[in-house]
Amino acid sequence: MDAAELKQRIKQGKQAVGTWAQMASAEAVEMAGKAGFDFVIIDTEHGYFGLDIAEGLVRAADATGIVPFIRVAEKNPTLIMKSLDMGARGIVVPGVSTQEDAEMAVRAAKYPPAGDRGACPYVRAAGHTAWDWAAYAKDSNENNMVCLLVEGTEGVANFEKIITVPGVDVVILGPFDLSVSLGVGGEVHHPLVEEKLSSMCRLASKNGVALAGVIFELQPSDIKAQLAKWTGMGSSVAIVGGDKMFLASAMRLAAQAASEFK
Repeated sequence: MDAAELKQRIKQGKQAVGTWAQMASAEAVEMAGKAGFDFVIIDTEHGYFGLDIAEGLVRAADATGIVPFIRVAEKNPTLIMKSLDMGARGIVVPGVSTQEDAEMAVRAAKYPPAGDRGACPYVRAAGHTAWDWAAYAKDSNENNMVCLLVEGTEGVANFEKIITVPGVDVVILGPFDLSVSLGVGGEVHHPLVEEKLSSMCRLASKNGVALAGVIFELQPSDIKAQLAKWTGMGSSVAIVGGDKMFLASAMRLAAQAASEFK
């Protein structure tokens, strides 16, 4: 699946499933692609690496046909530009709390006249020499995706203003940070968290905005149950687990099994 196909699929309200890449491992990204995920979010906010390492992970995604997104380290237009310049087909902006945050993200991700993204024909996304600049800029503006991560009480309060900003493609609801900001840290299924998530889902559905739910469960039956729940609330996009979660879980199970022989 390429970026245009993924964006069209999400626009049509069809299910798309991705995962996180928080390790500086191109092989892990390749594994996600081979496993059948539609997209991968390369996490430079909580991953211990910068954009120089992230470029290699983008290449790994390209090589295996999984659409690469980058979660930038902070709400910063230069980081958004650089992420897209290196070939990410979507950006995830963390900690979006206001309408102004959302507007900044869209402007930084779009070339003029749709935005104010800096232009350079020698970046990787442009094939290192974009002889047909108009075609490249058109593809970038039309098919790159702007995803906003709303994960705190201020973002919840301003949610309706955030989701009505033109150019926003997906809003990701972050239950873990939300649980922390509500004083129930880590309890992603706490009634307070569920209430806020349900309220935001209703607003998004009313405004025709694509939603992404984050799934922490790793057992197949639990994943299916969470997918059904998020779909029922109007979410068409799911982010399931991540490289660290998968590896840590498998290691824990193996160690527990082996401990019986101690």
